[in-house]
Formats: sequence, C-alpha cells, structure tokens
Amino acid sequence: MSLGNKADLDEVDFIEEFAEDPNTKIILAYIESVGDGDKFLKIIPEVTKKKPVIIIKSGTSEAGSRAASSHTGALAGNDIAFDLAFEKTGVIRARTMTDLFNLAAIFNKAKLPLGKNFAIVTNAGGPGILTTDGFENYGLGLTKFSKETTNLLREKLPHEATVYNPVDIIGDAPPERYKTALEIVFQEPNEICAGTLVLVTPQSQTNPSKVAEVLKEIQEKYPEKLIVAVFMGGISMVEPIKILHDSSIPCYEFPELAIESMKYMTVYANLRKTPDIPDKKAVAKTSINKERVKEILKKLRSDGRNVLHSSETSEIFSIYGIKSPKTFLAKSSSQTEELDEKVGYPLVMKVVSPDIIHKSDIGGVILGIKDKYEAKKAYSKINSNTEKYGPLNTRILGVEIQEMINTKKHEKNNELIIGMSRDPQWGPLLMVGTGGIYTNFIKDVAFDLSYNYGIKDAQKLNEN
Repeated sequence: MSLGNKADLDEVDFIEEFAEDPNTKIILAYIESVGDGDKFLKIIPEVTKKKPVIIIKSGTSEAGSRAASSHTGALAGNDIAFDLAFEKTGVIRARTMTDLFNLAAIFNKAKLPLGKNFAIVTNAGGPGILTTDGFENYGLGLTKFSKETTNLLREKLPHEATVYNPVDIIGDAPPERYKTALEIVFQEPNEICAGTLVLVTPQSQTNPSKVAEVLKEIQEKYPEKLIVAVFMGGISMVEPIKILHDSSIPCYEFPELAIESMKYMTVYANLRKTPDIPDKKAVAKTSINKERVKEILKKLRSDGRNVLHSSETSEIFSIYGIKSPKTFLAKSSSQTEELDEKVGYPLVMKVVSPDIIHKSDIGGVILGIKDKYEAKKAYSKINSNTEKYGPLNTRILGVEIQEMINTKKHEKNNELIIGMSRDPQWGPLLMVGTGGIYTNFIKDVAFDLSYNYGIKDAQKLNEN
C-alpha cells in the first residue's frame, strides 16, 4: 500500500487496519517520517501485541547540526528518537532492505520460540565458533546442556566430536548423525533449549539434500522447537535450500543473517509475553512564576542568543525549586567585589560570551578563588585569556561569579549531565549521563522519550 503524500491517512492508520485483517500475518513498512508521534506511541503497542511490525526508515544519515550547541542534541544525533520510539512500541527495526525481507521470511515461516536459549549443531568447527561469537554479539542465549544430555551426546557421537554447545559432529557427519544430535539436544525442555541453529557445510559424506530431509522430519517430530538452517556452500547447496523452501524451517546461506533473525524472533516472543504497562499518573502541578521565566527567555532571544547564561539558568532553577550554585553576572572588575559577598568563598569565575560554549578550553574558567585579591586577579586573567585564545572578535558580556561546591565535602561526587531536546516527531527527548569537560568525548549517556499521556494529552492537562 503506497501512502502517497499522507494528506488524510498516515502509516499508523494503515498499520492499525492491517492489524485487524485476517489475511495479514506480518506488517512491513518503509517510512521517511512519522507525522503524529503521539498517535504512533498510543496505537502501535496494541498492534505489536497481535502481529509483528517491521519498519525500515530512510533518512538516517542527516547530521544533527541544527542542535550543535545543545549537548543533548549533539550527543543524540537525529535518529536515536526513532530507535527509542520503536523499542517502546515493540516495532522491529530493519536497517536494510535485505534485513526487512529476511525478517519477514522467518516470521512468515517459523513459530515463535518458547525460550531464549538455543543450541548450535555443526559439521565444521570454524563456522561453529563464528556462530557462537555471533550469538554473544546479538545477545542470544546458548543452551547449557544437562549432564544427561552431555553424556548421551558423548555416547552416541564419535570420540572426536564436541559435545558441549556448539555441538560439532565433525566433518565426516552423514545425515543420520545430524538426526541423532538433534534428537538428543531436543530432550532438553523449551526453557533450556528453545531450538537450534543447524550449520551444514559441503563435505565428502555430508549429503546436504538428505540433511534437509532430516531437518524436516525432526521439525515435524518437535513442532514446538525453532529450527533455523544455514547451508553454506553456494551452488552446491541450491537443492537442499529448495527442499526447505516449502517447510517451516528458515534457511540462510550464512550464519549472521540467521542469528539476527533468531534474535528478533526471541525479542518479539518476549514482547508477546510481557504484560501491558498501566497508564502513568499525571504529575502534580506546582505554583511557579512562569512570567519571570518567560521574561528571561524573551531576553535571550532579543539578544540573538540560543544559550542561557549560568546566572539565568540559576534563576530559572530557583523558580522551579531546583537547588543549584548561587550565580551572578559581573560586568566589571569593581562589580565582582559586591557579588563576591553574595556568593561567599571559595568561588568560581567563568567568562560569559555567546561565542564560547566550552569555556575551559580557552582558559575562561578559574576555580577555587579564596578572597577579593584572587577574584580581581582572576577577572583580569579570564578576559585576557578570552581575547588571546577565543574566536576572532569574541563578544565578552562579563564574568559569572558562582558558588563553588566541589570542596572536600563533595569530592567523591561524580559530575552529571541532564538534558532535554524536543524532537519534532516524538516530543521531549531526555538525556542523563556522565558530565564534565569530557562529556562529548566519552558519550557515557542514556536517552529516553518522555512519553506519559502523549503530546496532545499533555496540552489538555495543562489547559485544565
């Protein structure tokens, strides 16, 4: 279904419609944007409880340059909000067209697994090890066999075989050995072993076509187990892949695609079991001086700035009842003496300039000022450093006098950054993580969408 320009109906309308369509098993979507994030966040979780929704989104490479001066925006990029929205709503995100249709194939063919741990059965050690690595990289669980299973594998398989997961039935394995290994492994209950990834490589006694027939037989005998096959060998594997084409066993040419598909099957199966989260309560409103906040923001815009001074931030924090260091703006050296008394020692002095975001980079911050003499000296040094090391024609609006709280009493505290940017499609995007001068370098931060009632519902609550 092509949406056209979405003049009336959008992607959510069609997804909601297909959720009720008995002829639709899986819903795939290509989107460039979401017109109504509030609607998406409300309706799609109801759909994904019924059917898999797999979405590929284009336009992921555009840099978030418009939020360059915002730590939150710069650290988030322009695509993380979609990741969060999809995760919250149970949408499976495909990164490529190949992923989109590979995922569709496995959801169309196979039943959802009844557990999260799987076995690997292979006739080649190297691919078995690579597959094990892939399981760990994708967060898939490896079955830990019981002693009974391990002993039985040791008894029935050749001495050279590996009887721990992955099970390497070695290169001379005929089809019957695959059958033996799978039947033993599948004696484990579903919560221990929900299925297996079977690797087949072309070797002298393998007979891939007969192995494919064995897999079909085993799947019929153990219908609750997920079997995913990987037949590596190009042209030599065309026939066995044809044999599995009409079965419920997905078949791949390489392990990576198979592992990724199993991962999403497991994630979706877990989503179907997860109970619905009850509606969140509305946050109690408090009385604040919004007019003063508006005045501060109006002044910022009239100055042509997009960043608040710390003194302005401190005042807004105070209005909202948030504790923060006392901060004042000094526009001259003589004014520092008056403001020092309001703040108290020790204190911090920082340059104030709309052209400088990272003040410490140009020597625009001096810590631990203990008296009036040091304050006067720091004021001059900050102005000198800014003129010397700052951008050409830097505008200096003054120096901030700020209470210094990082004394011995607080020395064990970690610096924290908290931020918010308003995503045009999903609303408020919150960030929390490690703060300080290396925030943008380390990027030890986490993001989440601040979705409670939704954007439109929040507006109604505010009106009431």
